Amino acid sequence: MTDLIEVVATHGGIRPAARALGIPESTLRSRLKASDFSIEHPEPALLPVEDLIARRKEQYAQKVRHENSRQLIPVKIKHAGPVGILHFGDPHVDDDGTDLALLERHMHLCRTVEGLYGANIGDSTNNWIGRLGRLYGEQSTSAAEAWQLCEWFLTNTPWLYLIGGNHDAWSGTGDPIRWIVGQAGSLYQDSEVRLALTFPNRAVVRINARHDFSGHSIYNPVHGATKALHFGVRDHVAICGHKHTSGYGVLKDPDSGITMHAIQIASYKIHDRYAREKGFRDQHLSPCAVTVIDPDLPPTHPDLIKVFWDAEEGADYLKFKRTKFA
Repeated sequence: MTDLIEVVATHGGIRPAARALGIPESTLRSRLKASDFSIEHPEPALLPVEDLIARRKEQYAQKVRHENSRQLIPVKIKHAGPVGILHFGDPHVDDDGTDLALLERHMHLCRTVEGLYGANIGDSTNNWIGRLGRLYGEQSTSAAEAWQLCEWFLTNTPWLYLIGGNHDAWSGTGDPIRWIVGQAGSLYQDSEVRLALTFPNRAVVRINARHDFSGHSIYNPVHGATKALHFGVRDHVAICGHKHTSGYGVLKDPDSGITMHAIQIASYKIHDRYAREKGFRDQHLSPCAVTVIDPDLPPTHPDLIKVFWDAEEGADYLKFKRTKFA
């Protein structure tokens, strides 16, 4: 500011000084007036750009580490012998059309049958939001009660994996399910998860689970999962839900010789007003599927994995297969 005062003095006044500086006279007067006081400016709200760049680089590096580590998540099975996975179709635990008694029986199987674990394919609740929030007026369970049921379901089942469905995603980044299952250390991923189950005898079985695989066919209800096996990764199991229909396809990978299972599982929401209004055909075999894996069979054996639509039948088969390990 001292420099401005000297410029004014040198040019003999504000007007000639402003002309010499190439600024309006009013601007020069304002700047001179500011010399009447000094301000201690607060700290800036934003990080210095150098710190911002460093933070963004670290965030990207963390993102790369995360994406690389989730491409194929290793799961070490600690006990010998066959295991079973009860894949729960879309639970929708708060819907009036959901068979909660059947869901409870299947939860009990997972807790009591040795070697049987649960897997949640997504859409644990209706979780109506926005304009769909009006649908809470068409069900007897309130939003608060829905989360009570959801917590009961999620905390009373031993999970191998859980996936967030489109209804779950409506909660945004503050997904309560992530917090609920995180307390038990369960694996929960958005939309998809791909696992490599490694057994004590070094056998490896890969499972590719999504809430939904892209693709639809009026001729094949399991088209999406089948397409994923044909044109994507060649895993032992590709399984999904979302459409509330059932479907099953068996393929052989000509390169590795493994048998691949494409599975579409329906929902515990058995009675659906929306499906009735749209005239969707009943393609519901079961709200779940049980896959029983026998790691002692050769990797190319067609019965390495057996699929059951009846959870009790699948549990009984698993108990029979585990007889010698009891």
